[in-house]
Amino acid sequence: MSILKLFVLMLGLGLPSWLPTPLWASADYEESLKHLAEDVIAEAVKAKKQRLAFLDFIDSKGNATALGQFLAEEVGTQILVAGELNVVEPTLVRSTLKKLHLAQIDTAHAKAVRRAAKAIRADVFISGSYLETLDGVQITAKLVSPLNAQMVGAVRGTLPKAGPLGELIKDANKPPVVNVENPKTPPLPAGLGFHRNEYYELVVQSIEQQDGHAKLDVTMENRSSRDVKVLCLLHDTVLRDDHGAAWHQGIEENREGLCTRGLELSPRQKEHAILTFTAPPDASASQFTLHYHEKSPRRDAAFTIDGLKAESGAVVAPMNP
Repeated sequence: MSILKLFVLMLGLGLPSWLPTPLWASADYEESLKHLAEDVIAEAVKAKKQRLAFLDFIDSKGNATALGQFLAEEVGTQILVAGELNVVEPTLVRSTLKKLHLAQIDTAHAKAVRRAAKAIRADVFISGSYLETLDGVQITAKLVSPLNAQMVGAVRGTLPKAGPLGELIKDANKPPVVNVENPKTPPLPAGLGFHRNEYYELVVQSIEQQDGHAKLDVTMENRSSRDVKVLCLLHDTVLRDDHGAAWHQGIEENREGLCTRGLELSPRQKEHAILTFTAPPDASASQFTLHYHEKSPRRDAAFTIDGLKAESGAVVAPMNP
């Protein structure tokens, strides 16, 4: 069997197995582009137009896109290759239209259209639109006279989704990248230590040690959108020093304190409070952990704030037994 007969037989059975499909698709794209350019040339010659100015093609919704710009430049380049007509440099067309604030070529802007054509020496504008279909990308190109902004010709063709056009369509159809920013956490408050929940923020501002007592200066801030009452349990809210000894609150020293009367705070309101703890016999310490047991707004909740160092660094004097 001759090579020619073998080739004809393989064509009858389908595409040759040794010929890659993308090569055929690319050939179809180039051929379709050539036919489309030839149709534009024919319309321009019929209208006696020699120098063409291409506008970026728009999609079915009237939006200018990167794909539309690519299609306009592809057709314009193919016309240049044919060598029968002249094509204005696309960047010159865009900059001129931008300078004249000319968004579209129509009769409503006829005067500006004439000025733009004169500036770039264009005989005709080529405006176009495209529509993606199952078969490919359907392109409609219109020839618009700059004298009166009226259409003097039109062509239509379909390019297969192959070659660089296929890649551009894939990119255009990709879902947009959504940048998800990590939620910003509030900055750490100044102080010796803090606790933060959905209702309030407690910050230990300082510890004053004197006469066998440790006084904690704390701030309470309402972080919610409603009024909040902050109240802790007197005997269950204690300090533990670095030796493990518990320092308790007495009623006499805390009659107006956070664990007896509490604080009523409006949204975003901040108030100071003093918690006074009494040292156990023979206790001395310079670093503490606050064990806070609350009654309101969260019922029977507890947390700790450790690493609380006395500002002066002095050791609390033990109380006389």
